[in-house]
Amino acid sequence: MTFQAPEANKHPRNRAAYAAFTAHIERLCRTDPGARAALRAGLRRDLNHPRARAMHRLLTPLLPQGCDDRSAQAHYTVAALIAAQPRHAFATDQEDDEDTAGEVGAVAQQVLQEDGEPGEGAAAPEPAPYGPSFGATLGHAVMAKGASMRMSAAESRLNLLTRQSLRGIHLHLPAAVNQVRTTDATIDWGQLLTDLVDWPYQSGRISRRWLQDFYRITARADQD
Repeated sequence: MTFQAPEANKHPRNRAAYAAFTAHIERLCRTDPGARAALRAGLRRDLNHPRARAMHRLLTPLLPQGCDDRSAQAHYTVAALIAAQPRHAFATDQEDDEDTAGEVGAVAQQVLQEDGEPGEGAAAPEPAPYGPSFGATLGHAVMAKGASMRMSAAESRLNLLTRQSLRGIHLHLPAAVNQVRTTDATIDWGQLLTDLVDWPYQSGRISRRWLQDFYRITARADQD
C-alpha cells in the first residue's frame, strides 16, 4: 500500500463522524445483500486491487473531504470487516422505516464531509476521548462467561497486532476479528476506524492503550 504523508487528527468530532460511517455501513449490510457482498470482497485488499473496485461506488460518497489514501484504506478495511460478519450479526428485532434509513445516511454523509463548525444554534456535543479499544474487546472476549477464547491466545494475538506496521495491521486484523466473533464481545467499529486512521503516526500510543485496556480487564480473573 502507498500512502500520503499523515496529518494529525485535528477535530474531536472526527470520532463521531467515524461512528456515523460505521453505523451507515452496518445498516447497508443489513438491508442490501449485494452491497454486503461487494464490501466483503475487499477484505485484506488495498485500494487499487481489482476486488476493491466495487467498493468505490459504495464508499466514495461517504469518505471525508480531503481524504488521503491512508484514511481511505482505514475506511475500506473497517467496512470490509463489518461486511464479513455472519449474516445473523445483522439481524434486527424491528424493521427500519424508510424515513429513518434516509436520515441515517444523510447524517453519515453530512458529518463525514463537514470540515467546518456546526451550524448556528447547534450545540456540538463533546465526544468522549476514546471508545472501547480493540484491546478492551479482546479482554472482554477472554472474560466472557463460557468464553471460547483463551487468555494466551488473545494475548498472543494482541501482541502480534501491536507490533504491526500500517500494512501489517490491515492484513492481520481480519484474523483477530474472526477470533472475537466466536465470543459475545462487541467491537466498537467507530473507535477501531479512529485507531486505524491514526495508526501511521500514533501506533505507539494506540498499542499502549490496547495493551493497557486488555490487561486492566483480564486482571479481574486474578482478583476473583
